[in-house]
Amino acid sequence: MNKIVVILLCWFTHAVFGQDELKVTFSPIGGVYEKEITVTLDAGEGATIYYTTDATSPGSYSRRYKEPITITGVTVLRAVAYKDGKRSRVITNTYVCDREYNLPVVSLVTDSANLWNYSTGIYVKGCCADTVEPYMGANYWRDWEKPANIEMYDENGQLCFNQQAGIGIFGGFSRMLPMKSLAVFARKKYGDNRFRYQIFKEKDIDKHKSFILRNSGGDFKRTHLRDAFMTQLAKPTGLAYQAYQPAVVFINGRYWGIQNIREKINEHYLKYNYGVDKNNVDILRQNGVRRHGSSTNYKKLLAYLRSHDLSNDDNVAHLRTFMDIDDFIRYNIAEVYSDNRDAGGNIRYWRERNDSAKWRWVFYDLDQGLGNNAPQGYKRNTLKKFTSVNNEAWPDPPWSTFIIRKLLENKALQEQYITTFADHLNTVYHPDTANKLLDSMISVIDYEMHFHQKRWKSSYENWQHHLGILRKFITIRPYYCRQHIMEKFGIDDTVSIKIIHPGLDKCKIKFNSLKITDDFEGIYFKDVPVTISVKPKHDWVFKGWKDQENGGTVWRFNPQQDMVLEPIIEPRPRSIFTDSIIFNEIAYFQPKEDTSGDWIELYNNSASAVDLSGWTLTERSFKGGWKIPDGTYLESGKYLVLAENLKAFRTKFSADSISVIGDFEFGFSRDGELIKLYDQEEQIVDSLNYGFICPELPDTSFTAALIHPDSSKTDLHWRIESPTPGNLSQTYLDYLEREAEKRYWTKVFYIGGGSFFFILVVGILLFRYFKKRKRSLHRAEK
Repeated sequence: MNKIVVILLCWFTHAVFGQDELKVTFSPIGGVYEKEITVTLDAGEGATIYYTTDATSPGSYSRRYKEPITITGVTVLRAVAYKDGKRSRVITNTYVCDREYNLPVVSLVTDSANLWNYSTGIYVKGCCADTVEPYMGANYWRDWEKPANIEMYDENGQLCFNQQAGIGIFGGFSRMLPMKSLAVFARKKYGDNRFRYQIFKEKDIDKHKSFILRNSGGDFKRTHLRDAFMTQLAKPTGLAYQAYQPAVVFINGRYWGIQNIREKINEHYLKYNYGVDKNNVDILRQNGVRRHGSSTNYKKLLAYLRSHDLSNDDNVAHLRTFMDIDDFIRYNIAEVYSDNRDAGGNIRYWRERNDSAKWRWVFYDLDQGLGNNAPQGYKRNTLKKFTSVNNEAWPDPPWSTFIIRKLLENKALQEQYITTFADHLNTVYHPDTANKLLDSMISVIDYEMHFHQKRWKSSYENWQHHLGILRKFITIRPYYCRQHIMEKFGIDDTVSIKIIHPGLDKCKIKFNSLKITDDFEGIYFKDVPVTISVKPKHDWVFKGWKDQENGGTVWRFNPQQDMVLEPIIEPRPRSIFTDSIIFNEIAYFQPKEDTSGDWIELYNNSASAVDLSGWTLTERSFKGGWKIPDGTYLESGKYLVLAENLKAFRTKFSADSISVIGDFEFGFSRDGELIKLYDQEEQIVDSLNYGFICPELPDTSFTAALIHPDSSKTDLHWRIESPTPGNLSQTYLDYLEREAEKRYWTKVFYIGGGSFFFILVVGILLFRYFKKRKRSLHRAEK
């Protein structure tokens, strides 16, 4: 029936439209190529193709296609087809064949009037611009969107997308720069309403409604990465930030240099990054100016702050229900550290529109920080400025510091602010961390920066000079931030705190806002409380702190001097069933044709039956394990299989002699992991980390089997073989056969009282005597 419908639809379409869609195809398609290429165009039999190579739109007045086109240099090839009075849409492909590129390439192609025309061009001042900067009234200050074709090719020259889109000038005062930022929009009226490609490798987002081609703002012709560097540096703190991807841009085939692809902060950004309903969010800027949704709830937030005393902890507790205080503290610290000269009023914040939602902030637009326009900006007491009432209209008006001033009225929040700032200075903003990130970002654009600087009449040496200013800032800034904190909060001195981590297999450690995963050392503030907590893994027990009389698993204290913190972690007692119930065989990989699933076999190596009711099998945490059903017993010398999927297991192993139970809700990783078995007292019975047994997986079904129930669990005592659930493994049978042969031959050669060894020695001596005598006779004959 469905086939009939499809046939009828095809017949109807052909009858009405008379033919398939008329379209020009390019072979090869656009991209980045190492040398000149030849391009063939085709639109089907009977079609006539016209094309241009100068980025202008083709028509019947353009050059007619007759033979393959040789492409050299950077060429925008645009083509259109005509057939039976019908005209196809214009197809655009850009070919970059001039040199090597190690960055993605973006090509924008539009009618030149959309960019440069005195009346309609978005890139020029036009008729109505002021005579002084920033030339308000200029065309580039207008909210104009123009149609364009946009192509993106990855760093290997392969196509990411090629589609029609809308473009408009983006940004603030940076609009007056010769290289301008562009907002790019996918809309249904242009064709596809999404860019269907994972533009930013750091985020698992493969659809975008819009993005920015940023000129680096006030950092243009300087480092060209300040804004992106600072957001990348702050990324581990959990702040909302814009992803970053530098790219080489061409406009109408002309080299335009490096522009930074960034996410555009709007409702679609929130949808793809936070999974919220894009039609049900509030996005505001500055002092409550609406960008999307409503400002009503934010006004209620401000009203609450004005009318309530935040030195009262109960008021702070209620504030936390509709404002993410922790997020705001992290946000303010990042702005202070970076000395962002454009931070106060130039802000973005958002909430999902529901009763449990909280206001959160977006960390963005950092081009005026990190020493830009201020080579000694690392000394600036931005903390004081951002936490005081300033009598200025911009960029730090009184309303811009209102929230942080209110929060710091509370003693606990003040301590949280200080310790969180210290945490970040010791980790994400540590000079070593910052310089390592800077090095990696420089290496990505270093090669292309030679060409970019030349394009905009600057120099590579100038770029290096400004990078030096940025590097000096991130190296020295933490010292001055600590001085400013002590000055602001009346702190006498700093202390060094070192934490010795026993190992992630033994415990988790949290220190203030940090998750400690290795040995750690940082600078903190004398008499400002810090909190350390230890959470032992299930198989370990916390016994206290080395060389410290106080402190439990959660310890809050006021440091007075340099200290070393080392938790004492000891193993929990093992089960009484250890060495009685053991892992004997495990199936953790099957080829596609084998659908039996993962399973593991237990063996009772003791002299009596064992009740396994309530025992736990797990591949991760104890709490996440699978409970063995009540009434499960394992007799002495018997086997029990635990199957991931009982039904699937029985499709391959149907013998009634195989005892099997299931199902557990996890499988075993083919790369290896730690499998554990716990008894009813929650004590470990056996464990197996099987990854070492078979590093290279065979093409057929197999299991890892223990050689002998009493053998130790090392790679020398496990073997790969065909599955034998519920039975003696071939590995064990071979072992038993070798042992039987050994016993037999020992019995054959054994003569009581040690006579066998006497006869053996005498035999060897006689053999040597006669051999020596034979050699003597041979010499005598000669």
